[in-house]
Amino acid sequence: MQTKQAQSIRKLTTAGVLAASIVLLTTLVSIPIPGGVGYINLGDMGVLLAGMLLGGGWGALCAGAASALSDVLLGYTIYAPATFVIKGLVALIAGLLFVKTEKKIRFAALYLAALIVPVGYFFYELLLYGAASAIPNILFNTLQCLVGAVIATIVGVMLLKTKLLSRESVATPVCAEILREPKNGPDVVLLAPRSEADLIKRAGDMLSVQGIMARIVVIDDKVNYDKLGDSQRESYIPAGKPFVRVENAETTPTAVMQAAVNAIGK
Repeated sequence: MQTKQAQSIRKLTTAGVLAASIVLLTTLVSIPIPGGVGYINLGDMGVLLAGMLLGGGWGALCAGAASALSDVLLGYTIYAPATFVIKGLVALIAGLLFVKTEKKIRFAALYLAALIVPVGYFFYELLLYGAASAIPNILFNTLQCLVGAVIATIVGVMLLKTKLLSRESVATPVCAEILREPKNGPDVVLLAPRSEADLIKRAGDMLSVQGIMARIVVIDDKVNYDKLGDSQRESYIPAGKPFVRVENAETTPTAVMQAAVNAIGK
């Protein structure tokens, strides 16, 4: 069952693990760029995974903060402000594109997001050191981000197979809560704003008398719920499962029950 508390704890735990991974991948596998300006590392893999697993906002904060901390730990403090913005933007774009794009091309979106790295650092180093240092570093930063994207793709495919990036993905915004889950799975899903929770609970009770088991879902954030992708929405409505969504506060439990029976019969 996916509750707000459980999802928040899971997201915080995942953010902590990813932040630690980014710091380790960045600090343990760091190679100074020839010429003494900056360094390359494997942290971009963790940055992209943060975007995929945590979603845009959380992923951006996790990736930006962990990457900036890595700069400080390695003695590249001057890069930390830019790194926070650049790596945060990479995770933000990766998370948004991963959710919004078609399944066949969703990993291609990671490479597009990753290319923010060489572009962002080029302009920052151009400001700090001038074109003589900034231009050669484009090659190194591009190589770094593409290697990170390749590894993130491999890991992402593995996570998809374990469904960590599909139905129960931690990237799903906390905008609804499952209040009741039948032991053997639902025959139908009843959804309504939290203010109408009692109404759909009563409709669920009436359905159970007829041997129809209903999952009860309350929606706390209608705007974000309506923005969910198909795979994210499956966290609340299993694929192919009939459902009834209550929008009218004047609806009766009997009307909801009948609508559920009709939905099952289609």
